[in-house]
Amino acid sequence: MAIIIRENKVINSNEYKNIEVFKSDKVTLTTIEERNARDLDNYLHDLFKRLKNKLDDDNILSLKKKSGVIKLWYMVGKELQFIDNPTIIDPSDKKYIWKALWYHAGELTPGEMKSRAGTIRDHFFYCYRIAKYDEDFVLAAGNWRTWGEFFDSPILSNDKVLLWFEKKIPDIKKLNLKNWLRDFIKLIRNEFQNIDMSFLTSDEIQNKLEIIFSEFVNESKK
Repeated sequence: MAIIIRENKVINSNEYKNIEVFKSDKVTLTTIEERNARDLDNYLHDLFKRLKNKLDDDNILSLKKKSGVIKLWYMVGKELQFIDNPTIIDPSDKKYIWKALWYHAGELTPGEMKSRAGTIRDHFFYCYRIAKYDEDFVLAAGNWRTWGEFFDSPILSNDKVLLWFEKKIPDIKKLNLKNWLRDFIKLIRNEFQNIDMSFLTSDEIQNKLEIIFSEFVNESKK
């Protein structure tokens, strides 16, 4: 299914804003596909309208730009899990959905759309990713800025590291710690910052991470 994004274009020296562009790596834009793309676009509009009203009623939208904003972005991320449904969005076109969301999000954007929009460092991509974890786990780990540092890091967002991290969540929960993520990030960055991880096998990365985790546990008990 194609995805509609909006772009500003200059045509004959005139600038036109929010021009519809249909994006897909897989489908040809037939009449049927255009209708499907518009159906998805309408779905996004309705989703954010409904979500905005709900968050407003629950007094959660008021957390925007405040210290507890992570609760807001977590709830937005929960609503974005539909993106994983291949009957709604073809996996090959998922990369286009993040920019499409900005047009419809309204008050549920963090601010003005910047160059990160539509990339793997997009705000809504981070909302979607953080909501893959249990809410209590996310809130106990750190604030929104800290989770942003986690996903911003090429080391932490490495697929092999993320896979290990997700398997380690039950063990981390048992420690019953608060605001631990920033210290954890530092330990992993310090270990891998001067290493080309593409030359390491999954087992080598996992062994290093297990050593880091043991150090982390020991430090947390002091």
